[in-house]
Amino acid sequence: MNQRIILFLTLMLSGRAMTLAFIHRVGGGMPGDPPPAWLMPLVGDAVIGVTGLWVAYLILRKTGMWVWTVIIVWNSLAVWDALSAFAIQTTNPWPEFFMIKLMGSSMFFAASAMHVAIIVLACRPDMRKRLTGPVG
Repeated sequence: MNQRIILFLTLMLSGRAMTLAFIHRVGGGMPGDPPPAWLMPLVGDAVIGVTGLWVAYLILRKTGMWVWTVIIVWNSLAVWDALSAFAIQTTNPWPEFFMIKLMGSSMFFAASAMHVAIIVLACRPDMRKRLTGPVG
């Protein structure tokens, strides 16, 4: 069950790749364009989102200490990225972003909480054994 939760959350968080649609508009100056300060948070989200699909594949098909390490590192970097984006939103708001309109600043903390949940579940002894052990 924990593996399914980890997989579900990982696939959900791969949706962060949607920021690929906004990177080319950073600093464009048109209504709705992201402020220049948003370039790094958008790139970070895109990287986290795209690599999330690879992490999901690892969860399903591979085992080994390296897989567990990738899961922990990926989620740790993703928490850092989400909280960095919150800091950018605080200093250089982008109120036109539809996710901010829907959830406000809580979206950064919601993403962070999902990543932390994955870390906590992956660190449980049964999950760590499953992720690092032989397939089967």
